[in-house]
Amino acid sequence: MTEQNIIGSGGFGTVYRVPIDNFTYVAVKKVMTNRELNQELDTPFHNEVEILSNIRHRNVVKFLCCISNEDSMMLVYEYLEHSSLDKWLHNKNESLAMFDSAQRVVLDWPKRLRIAIGIAHGLFYMHHDCLPPIIHRDIKTSNILLDSEFNAKVADLGLARLLMKPGQFNTMSSVVGSFGYMAPEYAQTTRVNEKIDVFSFGVILLELTTGKKANYSDENSSLAEWGWRHIQAESNIEELLDKEVMESSHLDGMCKVFKLGVMCTSTLP
Repeated sequence: MTEQNIIGSGGFGTVYRVPIDNFTYVAVKKVMTNRELNQELDTPFHNEVEILSNIRHRNVVKFLCCISNEDSMMLVYEYLEHSSLDKWLHNKNESLAMFDSAQRVVLDWPKRLRIAIGIAHGLFYMHHDCLPPIIHRDIKTSNILLDSEFNAKVADLGLARLLMKPGQFNTMSSVVGSFGYMAPEYAQTTRVNEKIDVFSFGVILLELTTGKKANYSDENSSLAEWGWRHIQAESNIEELLDKEVMESSHLDGMCKVFKLGVMCTSTLP
């Protein structure tokens, strides 16, 4: 695995594209290289292995195997051709670099709507079809991967937790997550249930409809709060939408999804 094959990185490791043959690739997350120095990464590694080994859904990234020894810890997943949603929404140069110059690929509204529905299916499965329910805790655009048809898959479950009982709260020892996506009640109490993922999903809906980042606004505010302020001020929602994909035939649907994003990010969970 070389730097040229890096396709992503985060707090828990670097992700590489690794060829299996001339036509097939897998994604390999190298979590750590020195166990003595990085014992704190043991938990997310084993946590992700345990959870992903027991779930299968078309909108959750497919886990293939793990490799663990004294020198390294690696997770092997299916490789998804179109990388992560954040690159298509917020780092367009990176997404376009994946294609020949003759191709012009736009993340238009039909694709964005299909992505939103795919994320919803994946979260519904984790929250309601898994026993015990699984709470992701770090839903954000960089953790939503896209296949060759722009179908969404929820990824990176290193911070996920199992609920003791559906609908009940679990108390975490610490708060983890990303600014702009974190539900207020979680940040304030460290208590979690499926509602914190719903909040994060709502932020993604706002990103899909406006094209803005989750931390859009000022240093003390966020996209979710910005959306709420406009709804309370009875602003014209059409003026808030992403001009790059806004067409008259899509306006009604985009406005409805924007309002749904605001509902999901209510300060009253």
